[in-house]
Amino acid sequence: MRKSKIYKKILVLITLTVLILMASGFFIRDKVLNHLLGARIESLENKTGITIAYDKANFSGFNSIEIHHLNVNPPKGDTLLKVDLIKVRFNPIALLTMRLKFGYAEVVRPKLTLWRRGTESNYLFLLEQTEKDSIPVSSDTISINYKSRIDQSFSLIFKHIPNSINIRDFKAEANINNHHIAFNMEELHIDDREFESVAIVQEDSLVEQWNIGGIIQPATGAVGIKISPSGSSIVQIPYIHYRWGLLLAFDSLNINLHYRNRDGEISEITGNIRTHGQIINHIRISPEDVILDSGSANFKLNFGKSYAEIDSSTRITYNRQSFQFFARYDNLPEKQVKIHIHEPDFDAATFFESLPQGLFTDLAGIKVKGRLSFLLNFDLNIAQPDSLKFTAWLKSRDFSIVKFGNTDFRMINRDFQYSAYENGKVARSFEVGPGNPNFKRLDQIPKYLQYAIMTSEDGAFFHHNGFLPDAIRESIITNIKQKRFARGASTISMQLVKNAFLTHSKNITRKIEEMLITWLIESEHLSGKERMLEVYLNIIETGPMIYGVNEAAIFYFNKDVSKLTLAESIFVASIVPRPKWFKYAFDSNGNLREHMKAYYDLVSLKMLGKEWISQQEYEDLLPKVELKGPAHKMLVPVDSIPDSDEENKDFLLRVTD
Repeated sequence: MRKSKIYKKILVLITLTVLILMASGFFIRDKVLNHLLGARIESLENKTGITIAYDKANFSGFNSIEIHHLNVNPPKGDTLLKVDLIKVRFNPIALLTMRLKFGYAEVVRPKLTLWRRGTESNYLFLLEQTEKDSIPVSSDTISINYKSRIDQSFSLIFKHIPNSINIRDFKAEANINNHHIAFNMEELHIDDREFESVAIVQEDSLVEQWNIGGIIQPATGAVGIKISPSGSSIVQIPYIHYRWGLLLAFDSLNINLHYRNRDGEISEITGNIRTHGQIINHIRISPEDVILDSGSANFKLNFGKSYAEIDSSTRITYNRQSFQFFARYDNLPEKQVKIHIHEPDFDAATFFESLPQGLFTDLAGIKVKGRLSFLLNFDLNIAQPDSLKFTAWLKSRDFSIVKFGNTDFRMINRDFQYSAYENGKVARSFEVGPGNPNFKRLDQIPKYLQYAIMTSEDGAFFHHNGFLPDAIRESIITNIKQKRFARGASTISMQLVKNAFLTHSKNITRKIEEMLITWLIESEHLSGKERMLEVYLNIIETGPMIYGVNEAAIFYFNKDVSKLTLAESIFVASIVPRPKWFKYAFDSNGNLREHMKAYYDLVSLKMLGKEWISQQEYEDLLPKVELKGPAHKMLVPVDSIPDSDEENKDFLLRVTD
């Protein structure tokens, strides 16, 4: 009985103590609140350099906090963020331990304003590297810490977004070099970390309405977002067209990510992305809209301190075709790039039928059967370009063309009308066949000229299947070293395809289509090598509006091509890589310039090595020709063009084995 009374007294004492503490806390709670907010704000300001101010912060009821007229200002420039009211529910018991643990939050009229004029802005400071997300390389050099960047990004998402939040009248504006973008949502409600809203997106005169939804789950490290148009229009991603000339639009987009910090050494992101009705347009991709019915990627990304990697388990799918993809970039101890794609066995019909509309015009509608396999290996130490390891091939099994699509590539076997392009437009059209007086059969073109052009452009033409992997590798190495496109790797087969079937608009997909058509012609033997060379020699550009070797013979030497000498043949071969540069080939005395003499030595030596000319012909050859045709009047004095070793080196690099 006595013990019971003692327990009751202790319980009453504890209760009174709690009540006193709570009562005391009630009267000083605003001071405690401002103290805690002040500490948090000071810490954030010290880390970022921003300035945070508000009119007042007070309790509303027993477990709610209100912050009025919050302003976030960058180190330099105008206000970055304004919020009329922030109302947060919290755990009052946590306040007794001097900690703020937020629950439901309400944000009224937040407005985010971004601006940039040249190098000045109110937001670029947020993208600057900090000590945490950088790795010291030397006393004056740092490198990005990829893992730290990823960890910080997901920490911001998972730790600072309450479970439930209601945002009313959200506005975001960006004025980037006088380009205006606005993003408005009347209400965004996150309930148990799920959200859904409607956004009005305006870019200059373009106005769109998007449905946006998703989920954030810190416990499992999951983030998901879905975007679709509200109405019959499509979603067009703003700014990137203004900035990079890229149109990117779609009917729907779904992204799901799962983040995991693995063993403290690697951060891992797995997930998938799905898009439907995608439209892509960029002058470097295709002159037409590229339409992708469906595209997806199931991916795994790994981030270490000094590397970022797309794991080999990643699969990318366009329409019905999928392929495995691996890529890795290391920035320490040296910058290294690796790419690996390998599909050992896939259906050829699915591959060609899945090619996106608008991407490969001449291949559109083609029907094939059989199996294909593909391999690409690319491994480069950027500081040592000669270390490049490069392998690429496409192989077939039981493959055949059932039906040609827009273009029957066998057309080069018969007489056809050829159109030459200048700057993407037709410059001249003429017949490739006996109806054209300048057309010459292969047996009417001197061997000297055939061999000289093959030596210059593709010495292994009769022995390869359309591609020279070693030449491609050397081309990549040269271009990396010179940091520009200084050397190509096109075979005569590829040049023929480019000239006969494709426009000359320079873009990525034209090159891929060129390679696919070349592969079809060579692997399926759609045309013989002799006929391919004959057509090539009759359509190549050999001067200003001059096409084919017979027109070249008349233009430069006022004679039929069959009458060309060895020296004249080598000169014509020198024109092929740069058809309009013939006018700079001679000095003021009418002699060939020094780089042309070096070209003669190199080409004739290679022709001798292949026994295409005799030892006596090699010894008797002089790098000397006399222009007697209309070209003579177009010569330009030597001092009108820079005469650098770099130019001469590029010119000589065109000569192939």
